[in-house]
Amino acid sequence: MKPEFEEILESFLQFLFWEKRVSDHTVTAYQQDVAFFLEFLSKKGYRSLQEVNLEILEQFVVEESKKGLERSSLARRISSLRTFFFFLVRERMVGENLAKLLDAPRIQRRLPEVLTLEEVENLIATCDSTSPRGLRDRAMLELLYSSGLRVSELVLLEFSHLDLENGMIRLWGKGFKERVVPFGEEARDALIAYLERGRPALIKDSRSNYIFVGDSLGRPLTRQNVWTLVKGYARKAGIEKNITPHTFRHTFATHLLENGADLRIVQEFLGHSDIATTQIYTHVNRKVLREVYDRAFPRK
Repeated sequence: MKPEFEEILESFLQFLFWEKRVSDHTVTAYQQDVAFFLEFLSKKGYRSLQEVNLEILEQFVVEESKKGLERSSLARRISSLRTFFFFLVRERMVGENLAKLLDAPRIQRRLPEVLTLEEVENLIATCDSTSPRGLRDRAMLELLYSSGLRVSELVLLEFSHLDLENGMIRLWGKGFKERVVPFGEEARDALIAYLERGRPALIKDSRSNYIFVGDSLGRPLTRQNVWTLVKGYARKAGIEKNITPHTFRHTFATHLLENGADLRIVQEFLGHSDIATTQIYTHVNRKVLREVYDRAFPRK
């Protein structure tokens, strides 16, 4: 890649992190996608982004599709280019966002895997409540299910975010958007048990603001740690579904809707900026919708 392209890419990544406030994972994805495009330009002999036209962008997409990429990966490449060119227009490096004219492949959205209430209870019951780690894990799983947290929010949860008395958590999600979500009695009881008996044994004499610590130094668990724990407990509970920490978030939203919660409220709890993102959960709510309709529609 040309040195001048490397500098532009670095500026773009700084823009994503400091201004768009996207997660580290998302920054890495954008970096990879845009780097592929800039490498493409370098190999083709282009010296400036001002030389790029729609035909060049389409040629890049065609070449990427020939690599055998899945539709979702190709769609992400195009989405990354649109954001990249938005940045270039803002910085007056190019005149218009030509990437917006690219046709993205249609993706059939997969319905999220969801646990039944019985499966949730069986999975949580596999935690050993007589050990410090078991108390910690039970509190984490209860909180994931009870509040629909992202795993990144869970592992970075600090005491200043937690209102145990009122059963509320203050969070800063994607884009540092603030939201407050409640959690239930089961999660509250599990948290109290962990904070009183589990965490002191794990952290020993160290100090840490993080609630869920991974070692005696008080360092937080990683997302990979939680992923591994969830997989292990799912196997132990005999659940054959493909369970990840995010499954609890899907299950949280689905169970709320099944029990009559308003979609807008669920959107607020999940921290979705667009309600269209939340609407994927309505597929499991057809029965509830029918019941609400039958009760509310005046003409029987």
